[in-house]
Amino acid sequence: MSRKTAPMRALLAAGVSFAALAAVAQPAFAQVAGDEGATLEELVVTAEKREQSLQDVPVAVSAFTSERRDIAGITGIQDFVNFTPGMNYSGTDRVSLRGAGRNTFYIGNDPGVASYSDGFYSASSSELFKTPMFIERTEILRGPQGTLYGRNAIGGAINQISKRPAHEFGGEIRASYGNYDRTRIEGVVSLPVADNLRFKIGGSQDHQRDGFIKNIGPANDAGTIKRTYFEFQIEAEPTEKLSIFARYNRSSWDDTTGVGDRLANLVTPYDTTRVFGLIGQLQVNPQFGYTTPNPGVTDPYVMNTNTDGYGQLRGNHVLTTSVAYDLGFATLKYIGGFQQYNYQTGGDYDGTSRTTGIPGILAGQLYFPTQTTDFNEHKRYFSNEVNLTSSGDGPFRWILGAYQYREEYRQRIQLGNPNQAALANPLTLTGTAAAPNPLRNFADTQATLTSKAFAVFGQGTYEFNEQFALTAGLRYTKDKKEGTEFQRLIIQTPSPALAGGAFAFDVSTDADPTTPGVQNFRTLQNSWDAVTGVLNLDWTPDTDTLAYAKYSRGYKSGGFLLGTLSSQPEATQEQVDAFEVGLKKTFAKRFQLNAAAFYNDYKDLQLNLSQLNAAGTAAANNFVNVDAEAYGLELEAIWRPINNLDLSASYGYLHTKITKGCCFYDPADPGALDPNATPSGGSVLSNGTRLVFQTLKGSKIYQSPENKFAGNANYTFDFTPGSLILSATYTWTDETFYQPFKSEANKVKAYDVADFRVLWNDADDRYTLIGYVKNAFDTKGYTSNGSTTPTAIFASPNPGTTSIVQTGTAITRGLIQPRTYGVELQYRF
Repeated sequence: MSRKTAPMRALLAAGVSFAALAAVAQPAFAQVAGDEGATLEELVVTAEKREQSLQDVPVAVSAFTSERRDIAGITGIQDFVNFTPGMNYSGTDRVSLRGAGRNTFYIGNDPGVASYSDGFYSASSSELFKTPMFIERTEILRGPQGTLYGRNAIGGAINQISKRPAHEFGGEIRASYGNYDRTRIEGVVSLPVADNLRFKIGGSQDHQRDGFIKNIGPANDAGTIKRTYFEFQIEAEPTEKLSIFARYNRSSWDDTTGVGDRLANLVTPYDTTRVFGLIGQLQVNPQFGYTTPNPGVTDPYVMNTNTDGYGQLRGNHVLTTSVAYDLGFATLKYIGGFQQYNYQTGGDYDGTSRTTGIPGILAGQLYFPTQTTDFNEHKRYFSNEVNLTSSGDGPFRWILGAYQYREEYRQRIQLGNPNQAALANPLTLTGTAAAPNPLRNFADTQATLTSKAFAVFGQGTYEFNEQFALTAGLRYTKDKKEGTEFQRLIIQTPSPALAGGAFAFDVSTDADPTTPGVQNFRTLQNSWDAVTGVLNLDWTPDTDTLAYAKYSRGYKSGGFLLGTLSSQPEATQEQVDAFEVGLKKTFAKRFQLNAAAFYNDYKDLQLNLSQLNAAGTAAANNFVNVDAEAYGLELEAIWRPINNLDLSASYGYLHTKITKGCCFYDPADPGALDPNATPSGGSVLSNGTRLVFQTLKGSKIYQSPENKFAGNANYTFDFTPGSLILSATYTWTDETFYQPFKSEANKVKAYDVADFRVLWNDADDRYTLIGYVKNAFDTKGYTSNGSTTPTAIFASPNPGTTSIVQTGTAITRGLIQPRTYGVELQYRF
């Protein structure tokens, strides 16, 4: 399918789904007036921490029930993204909503989208990968949720609500098999002990033995999966006024990707011309003189490496509980939880299967090109919330609450060359012996963090009459962070003239030059606070219409890039002033249209930008603030024209622009050679290379595609033995920038995907048999720039020029999953 035709097809599909559907809705309703079954079911959500109909909540919410997920094939987080306007998910495990997110993996800073599991704030994306077997409903709230959710909800919040224990004995077993030799088996059973006491036990194992990315080298394929999950629930009502729910779950992953379905591959030719990189390189170029071509250039789903990749999640324990007591005039509720895990990922860093030592680079020595990476993090956190929610049917509804959070975090990132003996005993730049380096790492960053947060909040809604209501809410949040960081950098130079022929030197940053020796560690701490809130006016002219106008303020605490010893390690707190108008309309209970238009004004949006460190010896990560704006339109429609046909579609338009931020160089285009570059702030010469600084003004916010479309159609054929459902889905995502620079290297192309499903249900609803194919036409699509920033490639010195000119760019791309297909059997008892 031509990429050039995809935008036109998406716009055409959007027009059919919204303009055309709305135009013909009323005549169609008249034609099927006798079909009383052709009505949409009411969907109850808890977006405002009380049960309400989705159509009665003045919040832009995309809600996905387990039934809808089964029919449409919403099986992973990328599917949620496809169906949710304004939402994006990168292959580096980062979620954004309406331009608010996070573009760094260093600890000390927070996401822009808050994730909750049964009301408990979860800082791990692993909770978002639960299947419909375990999740009753997923709600994605778009826009700042600065009152009821608060912490890290500057872009929105994701709520997952578990399937609770049933009041009668029963359960379900699901088994599936698909290509890439993938098997999954999962089951749950509910065990009612008494009318007021129930248990539930469940678990699953998902094992994919063949990888999505074929490795033609000696290492393993990328994209194999092995994940296990177990949960235990208890639900009780000891008295008529008291209810208790608790859930414990644990999971472990043994993938060759990472947490978050991270598929990534180098898709540009190897850098074979220079012995040593020019901008912040610590090692001799392992691809120098390599004659084997990179297979990822012609097929991004093929790689050639010699170091096994891994992504392991260990000790992932989650315990969450909620207790509610009916006081008559209000309900007092406690929500608390604890989670801890160890996540480790790594593998090949040089991108080749080259192992033989390279002569002629190091005088008298061979250079061994094998480079490895290891990322290891340990996290534990807990939170407690108490809220009081009004009861009754009076004109005034309110909720008050207090919230507490504490997090402890350790992270270590190592880049090594295990075969290079010179790294084991480096020298200082003065020629004296540095501390031994037995692991032979050329970069070793370590960091710890303790985060504390406290908040109080209140929100009230007053109904003036049956048509108008005003909602106002305030939240005060206090965040405090304290962290330590350590970094050691070893440069390996090909020059034999230094220190009598030595090749490895410790060039670690000295954080305190006034103290003798190299102080390559320091402590950072700070605190931030903010008052956020919401003011919203509702208009309900009839029972099928809700219109609202809203102002809200969101906040994300300041933070650090711990482990970098950066000259700019801290960014101040982030704030957004958001304005939104929305309409939720239902026509004759058959056609539902929800629309929201918004404008967000971001102050001090946090960015992680790769720049040179103060010594000019390596690329460093600076934490900076810029100002930005985002505005857009979001549409969601559901139509049931006849009893057996369901049509749904969503469209999102998102315009983002950085309005203030200068001056930085683009690692993908350091000389500002791209026609779209915006030089500003002068230039410097580093290793014979001119670095031209640019303004970010006018750049798009990272990870924010301008247009997105998703549509699903499903038809049910009813027979005496059961029913057959045919389902088809089409999604399209616009081109997306994953760095806040304008060069083409930072942009991924638009792509579209088509999925098909067939479901058979028996008449007694005991069995379901599903056949599916996802990405049916095997589209090659990109979701990010991987976990590394695109970087410039330079040829040998160019005679007659004042600086060495860039000749290419090394780019790693995150990938969507290729075509998958299989069958699934569900059995309920």
